[in-house]
Amino acid sequence: MAAGGAFPVVDLAPFFTEDDSGGRAHATEAVLEACRTHGCFSVVNHGPSSWRALELSAAFFALPVDEKVRARQAEGTVAPVPAGYAPQPAHSADKLETILMFDPKLGFNEYPP
Repeated sequence: MAAGGAFPVVDLAPFFTEDDSGGRAHATEAVLEACRTHGCFSVVNHGPSSWRALELSAAFFALPVDEKVRARQAEGTVAPVPAGYAPQPAHSADKLETILMFDPKLGFNEYPP
C-alpha cells in the first residue's frame, strides 16, 4: 500500500506462493484499509496477464454457439447476477455476448463438463 495518501496499490503475489509468511494477511489488511481510506485500490501481481485474459476471452467467444452454451448458468441456479455464458436474443439490437465469472468458492460459476 502506498504511503502518504497516495493511491493504494495492493500486491496479491502472496496468494500465488506456497510459503505465505503472513503475506496473505498483509494483503487482506491492505484491501480493507484501502477500502476504508480511499474506497478503491489498484491490484498488482494478480495472476494472468491482461494479454492472456484477452487471448482466452477471444478463444472462448470464437467457439461455436453449441459449445459456448455449455458454460451457461444451470436451470434453477441462483446467483447475485446472471452467471456463465449468456447469448443475446435474436431480436437484440446489440449483438454482444457475455460471460460472467465469480469467486469459485461461491459456487455460481458454470463450466463446461
